[in-house]
Amino acid sequence: MEQQEKIIKLLAEFFRRDTKRIQGAILIGSFGRGEGSPASDIDIELLIIEDKLDIDEFTNDVIQLFNHTEESLVVKHTIWLANQRKLALYHGPQLILTELYLYTQLSQFNKYFLSSRLTDLRKCILVDRQDLIRQHLEYILTLPYDNRNDLIRELITNILFQLESTSSARRRNDAYKFYFIYNITLHALVRLVYVLDGKMEYNYNPPQSIVNSDLSSTMNLDKSELHLKNLINFFLAQLDRIKNVETVLVKKARDFCQDLLKRDSIS
Repeated sequence: MEQQEKIIKLLAEFFRRDTKRIQGAILIGSFGRGEGSPASDIDIELLIIEDKLDIDEFTNDVIQLFNHTEESLVVKHTIWLANQRKLALYHGPQLILTELYLYTQLSQFNKYFLSSRLTDLRKCILVDRQDLIRQHLEYILTLPYDNRNDLIRELITNILFQLESTSSARRRNDAYKFYFIYNITLHALVRLVYVLDGKMEYNYNPPQSIVNSDLSSTMNLDKSELHLKNLINFFLAQLDRIKNVETVLVKKARDFCQDLLKRDSIS
C-alpha cells in the first residue's frame, strides 16, 4: 500500500500544478474511503477543461512525472479507453493500476462516487479550484442511492430479457453469442443474489462471489440446453426468496420462464 500512497501523492501534486487542464480531482474507491490495501487499484476522477486537453500530451506528461521516481512507480504501460474516458496507468514490475477518469461535467462524477460510498469529502477531494466539486458532492450525498425494491425490479426485468436473448442464440446455433449473453445474464443473477442477501454496497460488481460450476457458460451447443435450464432454475429459486414485494412482477417472471422453457422444449 505504501507504493499506492506515493503514487496518489505525486498525482495530487501534479494535478494541483496543472491549472490549465485540471479543474478538480477526487480520489474514489477503496483509497477514497481510507480502506486501500496493497492489492487495491487507485481510482481518481478528474474534472478537465476539454478544449485544453490533448490526451496524448497529457498521457506523456503523466509518464514523465514518474520517470525519475523509484522503479516500482514508473509507468510501464498505458491504455486509453475513449468510450469510458478512462486512462489506465500500470506502474512498475507489479503493474500497479491507476485509473484516471477524465470528465468534463460534474454529473459524470456521480456514478462511481456514489458506488464508492464515500462520506468524508476532506479525504477524497484532491483538487477543487473553485469549490464546485465539494458543493456538488455534498448535494448528491443527500440523494437516495439504489432503492432496494427498485433495484430488484430492474434486475428481474433485465434477467428476463437476457434469458430470452440467450435462449434465442441457442436456437440459432450461435455458440459464441450464447456464451456471451449467458455470462451477462449470470452476472445480473449474481447481483440479484447479492441484493437479496441484504447487501447493497457493491451491487454493481459483487466481490468474492461464489458461483456453482453447474452455472458456468459453455460454447458447446450440445450441452447448452442443460446449462440454460440450470440458469433458469437458479433464477426461479431466487424468485422464491422475494417476499411481500413485487408479487405481480414475480408471477409474470415465473410465467415468462415457463413459456420460455416450453417454446424451446427445455425439459
